[in-house]
Amino acid sequence: MPEHETLPGVIFDIDGVLMNSNPAHLKSWQILGEEDGFEFTPQLFQETFGQRSDAILAAHWGRPLSDDEAWKMAERKEAIYREMVEKDFPAMPGAVDFVRNLARHGIPLSVGSSGPAVNVDFVVEQLGILSYLKGVVSGTDVPRAKPAPDIFLACARKMELPPNRCVAIDDSASGVAAAKSAGMKIIGFFSGGHEPDEYDGADLLVYSFDELSAERVLSLF
Repeated sequence: MPEHETLPGVIFDIDGVLMNSNPAHLKSWQILGEEDGFEFTPQLFQETFGQRSDAILAAHWGRPLSDDEAWKMAERKEAIYREMVEKDFPAMPGAVDFVRNLARHGIPLSVGSSGPAVNVDFVVEQLGILSYLKGVVSGTDVPRAKPAPDIFLACARKMELPPNRCVAIDDSASGVAAAKSAGMKIIGFFSGGHEPDEYDGADLLVYSFDELSAERVLSLF
């Protein structure tokens, strides 16, 4: 990378990247479904992973829902989820150390998740990484969640970088699609519960933070 170029920025997804939240998300969906007489299957969870909760409810629930009802049920689902992870927070091994390592190299960092702002802020606080971030963007903050590029583009603006100088780290097919649509590099983070073909188009595929370093991230540019 030429010396005159600014360092590229890194955007972290949350679920399945900064924290191993997939089991708690699935369980909270299943609890909500039991309350409403709907079976939320692991297959449906995989198919909708990375999408905003109200969008999942509107498109896949067992009965028609008004916008207001979908929002209220989404809030209920996320409250169940937060209660579960607060008892035993499932930080992804190596995530915080990797964030700190990138920050020491002067690499701009941000978090971009389709989750609601209350969830995103909760996770950032639990991990203790807010001071390392140039910005935090949730699904609440933009008109369209992933697979639309809005979240990642908002992160680029907060880091004051053009999209082609950013790389997203995401574990979902919707995240890969969002990054590619935004014109960014994408590191697929295979954290389980997915299929290899979901990462088609990724610039790099890793299975843990042990495989990543500041130098490897910079080599993508």
